[in-house]
Amino acid sequence: MESEDWRYLLHNKIVFITGAAGWIARHIVKACYEHGAYIVIGDINLDEANKLKTEISELYKTGNKENRLFVVSLDVTDENSIQQAVKLTVKKWKTIDVLINTYVQKMFFLFISFFFKNISAAIFDLVDIEKSTCEQWNRTCNVNLRGYALIAKHIVPIFKQNNNGKGAGGIINIASIAGLIALPASLPYGPIKAAVLQMTRNLALDLGPFNIRVNSISPGAIDSPILQSLSETLGVNKAEFDELNSGKCLKRLGKAEEIANMTVFIASNLCQFMTGTNLVIDGGYTTV
Repeated sequence: MESEDWRYLLHNKIVFITGAAGWIARHIVKACYEHGAYIVIGDINLDEANKLKTEISELYKTGNKENRLFVVSLDVTDENSIQQAVKLTVKKWKTIDVLINTYVQKMFFLFISFFFKNISAAIFDLVDIEKSTCEQWNRTCNVNLRGYALIAKHIVPIFKQNNNGKGAGGIINIASIAGLIALPASLPYGPIKAAVLQMTRNLALDLGPFNIRVNSISPGAIDSPILQSLSETLGVNKAEFDELNSGKCLKRLGKAEEIANMTVFIASNLCQFMTGTNLVIDGGYTTV
């Protein structure tokens, strides 16, 4: 097996994924695994993280023959939890090559909020300024921005030690098109995701001299199992639901696999000159 083989773009890379049991994240885990990576499944929900590990092991029938999945308890709002997770990873696999910061999918619900504000505002911290609370701002910032920064803080020193001390590594921040355009009642989520894009640029500048690349991906509305139950709750059939939230150029919702495939490409050695870049995957929603 050669690292240049297109089937194994991440051959032998150690990939640390936060929020790994989430819907988009679990597809990133699978795609990275398929391409030969050793993966740290970091999540606050250990039951779901272990279920994902079992699911992948059964899907690829690896059993105990190929132990490329490692589950760690990770609360990105707790720096001690982050330090422990990173410590356990280094103890097991000596280093880390790629950090992928993911989040609980909210982009779809931003689209929903345009049409069904009462539902989304009550559940997903998507409100207008007059209804926003300190708790909502703190919670969203701590997970989606501060958490991204803290995990990078503790993994960057490991990146700097790679390549015989010359430095090497990559960070991919999953952002959102909510950080690029204004959407109705999208506070505090939208501004926090805009901050993630700026942090990506700052880190790319600061870490470039150490051969560490930092990029972001901004998904649009991504299909997920929760959509069916939401559409039923709102009394809208799935077809109508999808039409309301589809891309403006490609008339459909995105697939989590499409985000995962792009993540693998950025994490691989195929685009080593790309850093400080945000890639938009939204079916053309922000084009028009």
